[in-house]
Amino acid sequence: MFNPRPMVQPMPIGHGRACIVIDDALLVPERLPAFAEAYREDFQPAPPAVFPGVHLRMPEEFTELLHDVVREHARHALGTRRVLRSASRLSLVTTPAAHLAPTHWQPRRLRAFAPDQCMVVAELFLFHDPTLGGTHFFLPRVSPQQVEQLEHDAEALSPEAFSVRHAITAGYPQASSASFTHALTVPARWNRLLIHDGGAFRAPAIADAARLSADPRHGRLTLQATLACSRNRVAW
Repeated sequence: MFNPRPMVQPMPIGHGRACIVIDDALLVPERLPAFAEAYREDFQPAPPAVFPGVHLRMPEEFTELLHDVVREHARHALGTRRVLRSASRLSLVTTPAAHLAPTHWQPRRLRAFAPDQCMVVAELFLFHDPTLGGTHFFLPRVSPQQVEQLEHDAEALSPEAFSVRHAITAGYPQASSASFTHALTVPARWNRLLIHDGGAFRAPAIADAARLSADPRHGRLTLQATLACSRNRVAW
């Protein structure tokens, strides 16, 4: 299913992190949107703090195909050793900007719980209209303690209280802010796969949320995967 000879380009994010951009990732990319259309009634609303839309879990057999892609094209750049566990979903962003949970008002990251592990994130664009938005990457411009406080408050406070405390309003992050500097935008492209360290702060590059749709054939359909990996014991 995955192309053994795709176009691969690393893009630096900053602070020693990079995003591996893989074009022509699937040999027959039309199959996944067709699968999403066939099973559109099985898409479920994600918890608002986790994902701003609906998703459909993919079979483990499919997710395991991504292990080889990470091993072949991203293992050295990300410093991973082997995949310990993984999961993937077809996802549709559907939430209007005004209804976002505070966790999505700012860039997000995904962290491992063990020091000898790291999280790898893979995102495959499965829509033809690039104006639906690629992915923004950000670098923190405040202390780690301040970032931790932001993340805590986004989950613990009501939207109104979070907005008052941090002077942040509802919306998909689009530019630098008091807490984050915009570092890189990877534009959306049909059949483009992004692989990066989950510790990189990111946000969907959605400039016009009014164009979002729950229709897999017209919405911002992506394959989202997370892979918990062991780290290399020594540097390459």
